[in-house]
Amino acid sequence: MNYIDPHIHMISRVTDDYHQMAQCSCVAISEPAFWAGFDRGSAEGFRDYFHHLTEIEPKRAAQFGIKHYSWLCINAKEAENVKLSREVIAVIPEYLNKPNVLGIGEIGLNKNTANEAIVFQEHLDLAMKTNELILIHTPHLEDKYKGTRMILDMLRGDRVPAAPPKGVHPGKTDPQ
Repeated sequence: MNYIDPHIHMISRVTDDYHQMAQCSCVAISEPAFWAGFDRGSAEGFRDYFHHLTEIEPKRAAQFGIKHYSWLCINAKEAENVKLSREVIAVIPEYLNKPNVLGIGEIGLNKNTANEAIVFQEHLDLAMKTNELILIHTPHLEDKYKGTRMILDMLRGDRVPAAPPKGVHPGKTDPQ
């Protein structure tokens, strides 16, 4: 039976992992942008990261017959620096037309701070402006319930339109 891994961070894994996944019948993966274990210091660092997600990882995966899809954002763990976050969000549109980019994500909150909320909302604004899907992450470290409520409150009203019909991704074409 074939399977899809909907959430995996392959940039931090060795090629042997692709080999083992292929042996277990993995046919596609979805890789959300994530915190690298350290705060990146510039938008150019993110540009390199997005290039890796959209160009390098798909080639690594293809060597094993696996399709690689990605989501792009600045992770909530790095969102305290609003100036840097805005610079990174400004870079994201350069990559959105890549056939393996699914949308904006994984956006959300980490410690439920005001700066994280600002950056979350600015990611939402970009997604609405560019007609992209969003992938949302709820907090790990602080009050998960409070953070989830904050996210839902920011999504309420007319900020995010109703979902398109099942199987339809407005603004994207089938990459095959």
